Amino acid sequence: MNLRLAKNSGFCFGVKRAIKMALKAAKENHQTVTLGPIIHNPQMVSKLESKNILAVDNISQIKNRATIIRSHGVKKNVLDRLKEKEIEIINATCPYVSKTQKFAEELDKEGYKIIILGDKDHPEVKSLYSYINGDALIVANATELPDMSFKKVGVISQTTRSINDFQKLVSELVKRSEEMRIINTICNATSVRQNSTIELAKISDAMIVVGGKNSSNTKMLAKISGKYVKTYHVETACEIKKKWFSKTEDIGITAGASTPDWVIVDVYNKIIEIIGKLDKKIEKVEDIPGFKEER
Repeated sequence: MNLRLAKNSGFCFGVKRAIKMALKAAKENHQTVTLGPIIHNPQMVSKLESKNILAVDNISQIKNRATIIRSHGVKKNVLDRLKEKEIEIINATCPYVSKTQKFAEELDKEGYKIIILGDKDHPEVKSLYSYINGDALIVANATELPDMSFKKVGVISQTTRSINDFQKLVSELVKRSEEMRIINTICNATSVRQNSTIELAKISDAMIVVGGKNSSNTKMLAKISGKYVKTYHVETACEIKKKWFSKTEDIGITAGASTPDWVIVDVYNKIIEIIGKLDKKIEKVEDIPGFKEER
């Protein structure tokens, strides 16, 4: 059996940055909170809790403690309220998300009807919407577009969406719009993870996608991989089942941008144990065949 990891897997730049900022803040402040989970990975959130970095749901729970803005960003009015209360803000919003917020604001000021490709319940999308004074349409795909035409439309995307879905949305809007401004706000880390997953899925008999069940980009990897091969989405190694590998020769692993290295390592070692190659267990994600350090 061959067991390989997609070459671009695990923490992206934005997540690494957010976690680094959180750990630095924990050393400098005895009381630190994150407004919402800093990333969509329960295991990492639990690890931060062990370092006294607690996630709270709303401003009333902050109680003047230093507050980390999670990688997905927060609504503009929430950020304004924190500043009014003179609460120490550690802004760990992913730079790609921050850029998308600015694009949303600019398109709105220029009079475009803004259409956002994304999940309307995702915190990043809620944040983007808050930077738009007028109405905006949020669609999960092109089929959700209302039956109408547009005079002047601006198109942006949640940073973790599929480029294929974005292209389909743009293609449909071209038929209905007099003027369009299209800004591809899907981040490079998302694209390379999706492409690496596709490459590995095409040559595998089964794929294991590792990451939070509440992670948008991880769920997207599972959806994409599932188009090519039998795919299983797990959060931790304890979910791995022996029967998945009974008729497989090539097994692929991929992981979302918010999946910690140690979780990927645990999954790899669990599969190694199941297929009987105990001598090949590893301690670092860099030792897994196929992995490539992202620059």
